[in-house]
Amino acid sequence: MKVKKTYTGVELMGEAPVGTAIIRMALPMILTMLAQSIYNMTDMFFIGQTGDPNMVAAIALVNPLFMMSQALTNVFATGGSTYISRLLGAKKTDAARQTSTVSLYVALCAGVLITIVLSIFKSPTLWLIGASDATYEYTNAYFTPLLMFMTIAACGGVMSGQMRSEGAAQKAMALQIIGIALNIILDPIFILWLDMGTAGAAWATVAGQVASFTYGIRYYLKKDTLLSIKPTDYRPNREMMKQILSVGIPAAFTNIIMSVSDIMANRVLAAYGDHVVAGNGVQRRVGSMFFMVIFALIMGYQPFAGFNYGAGNYERLRKGFKLTLMIATGLCIFGAVVLRVFGTALIRFFIDDEQTIEAGAAIMRIFVLGIPFIGPQIMMMVSFQAFGKPVQATVIAMGRQFLFYIPLIFVFDHLFGFEGFIWAQPTADLLTTGIAIMLGLSLFKLMRKPDDLGAERN
Repeated sequence: MKVKKTYTGVELMGEAPVGTAIIRMALPMILTMLAQSIYNMTDMFFIGQTGDPNMVAAIALVNPLFMMSQALTNVFATGGSTYISRLLGAKKTDAARQTSTVSLYVALCAGVLITIVLSIFKSPTLWLIGASDATYEYTNAYFTPLLMFMTIAACGGVMSGQMRSEGAAQKAMALQIIGIALNIILDPIFILWLDMGTAGAAWATVAGQVASFTYGIRYYLKKDTLLSIKPTDYRPNREMMKQILSVGIPAAFTNIIMSVSDIMANRVLAAYGDHVVAGNGVQRRVGSMFFMVIFALIMGYQPFAGFNYGAGNYERLRKGFKLTLMIATGLCIFGAVVLRVFGTALIRFFIDDEQTIEAGAAIMRIFVLGIPFIGPQIMMMVSFQAFGKPVQATVIAMGRQFLFYIPLIFVFDHLFGFEGFIWAQPTADLLTTGIAIMLGLSLFKLMRKPDDLGAERN
């Protein structure tokens, strides 16, 4: 009788059958993102049960601001983890361990600095992102606790990414699930039973972030990891910082642009009323369920890609790329169909306000037309990140939000009003996918030419 082999994290990325490796790397990430989506919707659901669209609008306003601040610390979450995967593929374990320590400590310091700056300028910032007289109090109540514990959230994100970089996808999933589960449990208690409103939603989130951070620290203190958080392993050097920043800064810039685009969109929608801002916030939370699953699948592929690129396993890399792209595209089409058919009912589930439901449903009916194009563009972007090619990744990311979406929401809104605003996102997705496909031609060359490994492997 043949005994089924059990693969360690590194063996999984380099030796397991490609399909097995991709599924086992991606599945924990997908389950985590599904849980995250449930959390996002639970947060919105219990706030929606208050019957106050101003509270819903407050959460929609704060979310891009919080994601923007997190993006700055994600320089070391994304840049560090992709570099670690390449180092492990090249069997440079000591350098990988030192990179993990440097990434975590520098992210911690960056988080503290960002917290201080945002605390000083909190009030003008909240007005800037679109808070109105009716929503300011709720917006402030939601953002303040998140701001206080921003550093904890940042470190948790870095640790999760680094776990995946060494193939410990299940551990990374556990880190996220622990925090999400606690958050979901506390949401109804804080929001409804204790009548804390948006502040209750924020404190439930903070409790989950602290729990995830604690789990991450315990993981690193054990001996079954190749990585480290020991101060003695804090040994930054020029090459390390170059590799981290070259991928991390463009990745962070991508997240910042996404957050800026959300803020710009909310400011445009504010002219149509707070209920429209709330409707857009709800439909984005509902739509994010499919987007996050697709993103999770591809992020599960990322350490596999970085490891095999670093090891020079190009045939294996091509197989993994094709399989992941095929699955991602199928999920995009499925998600678009589901949201087109059931989108209005899902929005109604979260908020019992007809104006808010009508606005959210109108946006979603058109938004879903761009979903089938999302898989290929994310696949190209993440692959370039995994290979340490930040310029191409940045061009794709900037195309969707900065080059196309932000200008289009203003131009289309000016020319066609609210209906024009709705068409901005699917138009931007179509144009960005065209750019991603053109750049993808060079991506295929990278998966065929060993010389492209460069000095990093020498």
